[in-house]
Amino acid sequence: MEELEVYRSRDNRHRTAPFRRNGLQAFCIAERTRKGVLVTEFSQGGGVLNQTYMDGSDAGEALSRYLGTGFAVVVKNTGDYPGVELKARCTGCGGRVVRELDAMMPEEIGDVPVVPLFSCAMCRKRFYSMTDSYLRRLVDANISLFEAGELAEKAKDSDAFINTLREYIVRILASKKMSRLAIE
Repeated sequence: MEELEVYRSRDNRHRTAPFRRNGLQAFCIAERTRKGVLVTEFSQGGGVLNQTYMDGSDAGEALSRYLGTGFAVVVKNTGDYPGVELKARCTGCGGRVVRELDAMMPEEIGDVPVVPLFSCAMCRKRFYSMTDSYLRRLVDANISLFEAGELAEKAKDSDAFINTLREYIVRILASKKMSRLAIE
């Protein structure tokens, strides 16, 4: 069992040290919101790999359940929550791009958007991030939302199905003047 350090900030967000899973370097953040504990898994570049609500009120406990039995979690108290550092800059002004949920106190977070949202710290331009692995997990977790013909299409060519779905998302969010952040 691998020991994994988890840093608990003053606002009770829990952030893991980087770890390796499924061949990827990742880290997680667990935050107690108004509706439960939101656990988000990020790539090292800041792309969202998975985002899920967990029952309960303890962020540390939810994070341990999410990570599973492969890790022995060691919690350390830290100061202020640093936010997610993205490997991306604003395409409008070159400013730093931040996760929108990081600008809120965890207990203020109500509805979490299905598509992770980000904004420029300088000009406030909005962005979304949709990694392939996140979109695939989202589809698999909500398979009942798809019709029989769509499921047949997915079974025939999963990559083409995901590409079509991504194109729909791009069109919808482009109409809201949001640009895609290409972070994996």
